[in-house]
Amino acid sequence: MAITGQGKTLGHCAVLRIEASINQHIAYLQTNTERAEPGFIRGYLETQYEYLRQVASGGGSTKGALTCAFLKSLPVPLPPTLDEQREIVTVLDALDRKIGLHQQKRGVLEELFKALLHKLMTGEIAVLDLDLSALSPASTQPEEATA
Repeated sequence: MAITGQGKTLGHCAVLRIEASINQHIAYLQTNTERAEPGFIRGYLETQYEYLRQVASGGGSTKGALTCAFLKSLPVPLPPTLDEQREIVTVLDALDRKIGLHQQKRGVLEELFKALLHKLMTGEIAVLDLDLSALSPASTQPEEATA
């Protein structure tokens, strides 16, 4: 887990399945894998992102940080079985993949918008040249199912 940082860094975490070295800006949490699925712990900690950032900024210092002592005292609710934890991780991973896909699609659409806007503003193309029928109010209404 990133225990210092600006922007979005502080409070985010990942599961490492390899040996790694860390520096003073990272804390590691080692789980008892007979009781807790590491992916579940990561998922839970990510839900606590805003809280962790508030804790880090509430210490009165000018540079926000989390401490290892605080992280050791942080309660983590655990579903009773590893199978249930793994099911939750499977759902969270699927949602993360969907979010990533939608972020990629949005990026492509933003680039297309910028390119089209540039062509419109420079007169390379005219609005009259565009087929805007897909933007009509009727196209934004859900289609009725036909039996």
